[in-house]
Amino acid sequence: MNRHSRRGFITAASLAGGLALAPGALADGDQAKWSDEQRNKARVRHAFARQNSGGSFYEILADDVVWTIVNGRTYHGKRQFLTEGAAPVLSRLRTSLHMTPLELWADRDTVIAMFDGDAVALDGVGYHNNYCWIMRFRESQVVRVFAFLDTVAVNELIARVPRTS
Repeated sequence: MNRHSRRGFITAASLAGGLALAPGALADGDQAKWSDEQRNKARVRHAFARQNSGGSFYEILADDVVWTIVNGRTYHGKRQFLTEGAAPVLSRLRTSLHMTPLELWADRDTVIAMFDGDAVALDGVGYHNNYCWIMRFRESQVVRVFAFLDTVAVNELIARVPRTS
């Protein structure tokens, strides 16, 4: 473990230069020694890297995921979340949402990720949001999420930029 991390907690410094990004991969290649917490954190780091290289973070979601936006709505299933929860924001962005992980914590089957999301909206104005997602894993997929975010930033984007299909 590097000097920036301790059990269940990873700092931004260790995200940049500590453990490998591939799901389940150890820096020393000995995957059998990793705990579920370490594997799940690696899965989340890999999902951030995939998002930031043109893929989708959401590939990590199980089809039957239950996603709750705290003080908002609960979505039942990946399809419903992507079409009704994520699309109203993502469809208003010119660039993909760049996710910058700030902190990761893990306890058993749960990973908490605090990160910044940045993009350019269709009107050319920057979009910035702070997120904290509490994600519960079943095997290698996320099955439950509690998402905390700046709803003022989302509402301003939605009010300012017309949605495209």
